[in-house]
Amino acid sequence: MSSADACKAPAPPERPDFELGELTHRDVAEWFHVYSTWSHPDTQADTFAQGWGDTRFAPIRTESGAPVHTYYAASTAQAAYMESVLHDVSLSPPGMFELATLACYHLVRLRLPPRLRFVSLHTPFLPRLGLTRAQLVDSPPACYGHTRRWAQAAYLQCPEAQALGYGSRRDDAARCLMLFGQRLPDPPFEVLQVEPLAIGARRAELLALVRSLRLHEV
Repeated sequence: MSSADACKAPAPPERPDFELGELTHRDVAEWFHVYSTWSHPDTQADTFAQGWGDTRFAPIRTESGAPVHTYYAASTAQAAYMESVLHDVSLSPPGMFELATLACYHLVRLRLPPRLRFVSLHTPFLPRLGLTRAQLVDSPPACYGHTRRWAQAAYLQCPEAQALGYGSRRDDAARCLMLFGQRLPDPPFEVLQVEPLAIGARRAELLALVRSLRLHEV
């Protein structure tokens, strides 16, 4: 499928039929987030994006036009690596991974509030929106302008939702969330641990993943 074909997702209708779900600690006890200090040296474990970036579901805006503060979390450390450190590395054919980039990456282990309401963009609920996973979650970066329209609609149409939930594109065994900062308590979550990826057990874990994917280390 070409990029042009992949971007043929329909625009959201006036009132999309979104599915609201609820997550508890019984569903996922801990979540993972990777942040980088490469372009923003002041970034911390609890730093939300505030209107910057160019991702599948962000930036989006509140009813008043202010940026929604967003934060990505994955249900496994491996998915967090795939969606951040390895996001732009080709898997087929195997691409290049620069070991030096690990110096700016950190893994956050966190616990969300006991109950979190989210708009489910998981596969079973996409047909009633007139969408497929290929159009919304698996489409290439060239389609981000299209997929963000759905995130924007979900935020505006579901004021009780505190996040979007979907299956990871880069690691389909895992769940992902995009949290809406303005709709979360203060603090929005509990940071359990922050670990550098350049040294120690987490470096070994990530390099084991890189080698299992047959990537080229440089």
